[in-house]
Amino acid sequence: MSIEIREARAGDGAALHAMVRSLAESHGELAQFRASPADYEVALFGEHPLVGALLALADGVPAGCAIWHRSFSTFRGRETMYLEDLSVLEAYRRQGIARMLLKAVARLAVARGMASISWHLMAWNDGARALYEEAGADIEEGVCICRLHGAALERWCERDSLSGL
Repeated sequence: MSIEIREARAGDGAALHAMVRSLAESHGELAQFRASPADYEVALFGEHPLVGALLALADGVPAGCAIWHRSFSTFRGRETMYLEDLSVLEAYRRQGIARMLLKAVARLAVARGMASISWHLMAWNDGARALYEEAGADIEEGVCICRLHGAALERWCERDSLSGL
């Protein structure tokens, strides 16, 4: 099998959508998945791109992806990369594609002068943990993910007497 890793380009939105949908399903989060292929096209290739993506092709067929966005480290005072998703379709797992994607992301971050790459690891994902440990990633135990969304986000936005916004 021939594996090619390349930057996503216009028209790849449907392939990225399919891979992230598969990831949401494997994480038991399909009910939260609302993105469309068009959302990926706008985010990646619109007037003000929000994210970047790499696509892994196995014999020309989309097999995996890495989707990232720019961030900033206040401690380092430098731009960083946040790896939102690194995903390989189930039929292509255990063939080195995730490793190739992670290496390509690292090369991209270094080429752009970014101080670091960060991401979340699902505690149950032993395969990913092994890859990240092999890469030398610092895995911080006890770190919690916090997310404010939906009705809670709307409620929190309600004005109060102390808010100037």
